Amino acid sequence: MTRVIFLDIDGVMNTLSTPVDAARGLTSLLLPRCVAALNQVVRATGAAVVVTSTWRLTMPLAELRAHFAAAGCVAEILDITPDLDAPRREREIAAWLAAQPEPPRAWCILDDDRDMGALADRLVSTDSHRGLGDHELPRVLALLTG
Repeated sequence: MTRVIFLDIDGVMNTLSTPVDAARGLTSLLLPRCVAALNQVVRATGAAVVVTSTWRLTMPLAELRAHFAAAGCVAEILDITPDLDAPRREREIAAWLAAQPEPPRAWCILDDDRDMGALADRLVSTDSHRGLGDHELPRVLALLTG
C-alpha cells in the first residue's frame, strides 16, 4: 500500500443539502461531480480509500464498496477506521495507521471537519456546502505525490 485517502462522506462526497433518495440510499448521496473529483485523484495517484465517515458505523464495508461502485467511483475502498471516538476522528485515523504492518508512503485526510489535532497538516478541508471539487485537488495531489 503506497497511498491512502482517509475519506469522510457527508460534506465531502456531497453537500449538507443533498437530499437522500430512499430507494438508492447512500449511492444517491455520492454526488457525480464529487465522485469525478475523487476519481481524478485516484487515477493520478493510485490511492486507495479508507472510510472515516460515521456511515462506516451503520453499514458493512462490502455495502460501502457497493454504493461507491454504483456511484461510479473507481477507487479501491480498502478499509474503514476503527470506532474509537467519533468526535475525535484523528485518533481513529492514527490508530488505523499504527495498526498497519507497512504504513502508507503518502496519505491525506478529506473531511469537512477542521479539527484533526496533530494530523492537521494532512487535512484537506472541504466546504460542506460545496463538497469535493477542483478547488481541493492541488493540495490532495501534492500530499499524495510529494
